[in-house]
Amino acid sequence: MGLEAPALAQLLEPPPLPSVPVSPELASCVSRFGHTGCAARLYARLLCDTLRPEGAGVTSTETLDQMEQQLAEQFEQAAIDFKGISPEQVEIAAVRYYSPMLCPEKSPQIRQLFSAS
Repeated sequence: MGLEAPALAQLLEPPPLPSVPVSPELASCVSRFGHTGCAARLYARLLCDTLRPEGAGVTSTETLDQMEQQLAEQFEQAAIDFKGISPEQVEIAAVRYYSPMLCPEKSPQIRQLFSAS
């Protein structure tokens, strides 16, 4: 005998994705800073947290990939809508506004890094 249709459908459904708890900071980011501000703040925080001291060498491609993945996950968890937002807007706000607030000691290095590109 075959499986009943509802039982078969249940077996064929993909398992539910595990829900990742969203931090309160990410949950309120867009409402506090707007979509552009939230994206810029998260980007600035990542820069502040991962920027190596001057002369410490180059960050590996693997590390850059991990940073990109981490930032993408944070953007998704914060529910940022990027319609009408350019990467330049996020970068400028992160470098000029949020990095001086979040890591004033690294801000000159961050500005220098982005002015060179």
